[in-house]
Amino acid sequence: MVSQQPLDIAIVGAGPSGSVCACSVLAADNGLNVALIDRKEFPRDKSCGDAVREDAMKMLAELGINHIFAGRPQIQCLSPTVPERFRYMQKLIDFADHSYYIVERKIFDNSIYQSAIDRGAQNFAGYALSDAVFDENSSLWTLTLKDCFNFSLFLQARVLIGADGASSRVRRIVGLELNSEKHMSVGVRAYAQARGLDEGLMRIDYLEHLIPGYGWVFPLLDNKVNIGIFLDRRDYKLYGSTLKSHLDYYIGYLASIGIVLEDVRNIYAHPLPLSWSGLPLAPHRQAALIGDAAAMIDPFTGEGIHFGIWGGICLGRSVAEGLNKHGLQSGIEEYSRAYFDRHANLMEDSQHFRTALRFQRMMF
Repeated sequence: MVSQQPLDIAIVGAGPSGSVCACSVLAADNGLNVALIDRKEFPRDKSCGDAVREDAMKMLAELGINHIFAGRPQIQCLSPTVPERFRYMQKLIDFADHSYYIVERKIFDNSIYQSAIDRGAQNFAGYALSDAVFDENSSLWTLTLKDCFNFSLFLQARVLIGADGASSRVRRIVGLELNSEKHMSVGVRAYAQARGLDEGLMRIDYLEHLIPGYGWVFPLLDNKVNIGIFLDRRDYKLYGSTLKSHLDYYIGYLASIGIVLEDVRNIYAHPLPLSWSGLPLAPHRQAALIGDAAAMIDPFTGEGIHFGIWGGICLGRSVAEGLNKHGLQSGIEEYSRAYFDRHANLMEDSQHFRTALRFQRMMF
């Protein structure tokens, strides 16, 4: 039995892209009924870098939720290093074109999520999506949610948005497979105390066995640092070693150049679905994907937050306008076209570059 009147939009996944999408919808029309669904209660941690690009901050400022960055330190200097035989990479690395705000993901994600709830999104944190079925006659999705006690709740919605991450349940429900190994990387993040790392500096170290991935380290507050590695998942399986061993190797490398890490803790790994051109963002009538569920991660840099935020803003606005003006499905398809027009060439170039680097590392 359905528990309430049909919603306009059900967003599954309350991370940055999903919560921003809810804020964008409500900014366009605060009379729409939006549900924000997530299997986790907030605040919750996320295994990812805590550096948020300045362009993401500017996009959030347009929605009036840039308070997250008040008083936060910035990274103004990036120092990428590459092995000698990959020296040509130096002029192709675009990390240095951006500055970053330092905000721990637990704080960042929770702030955007709370902004969406404060603006009127209905809160279904703590509920996992079990199933969703589209009825052609009523043009409604019926969602089955389950809480931690396996209690079922049923919702209906005109639009289903999958913002539910790398293992997206929505993506599978609409008939799409998850990314193949060819388009998957993994990130490992830890926190530590550090000596020898310059304040305001982010290191990006392309150690040869990690290429096309890299290791990173940058300062937080009180001599605390965020350290991690970005590694091709095929290589991780090929090496037959643990992810922690790769992180330990990077920590040893840093020690050899005078950056000493102590009390390494909170080590978490997270799958990273990389962008590829064959994935539709509007795979089913009255349904769309954003963020990691839509593989909005740059295949070379591994960055995804600002792409997910852009997608969330664009989709939220397009769906709200579609509901009110030129047709719901037209609005969803407009979002898909806009995203590919803006980002497809960059993502494709990054994928080609990543493939070439991996080939060079393995063959020569």
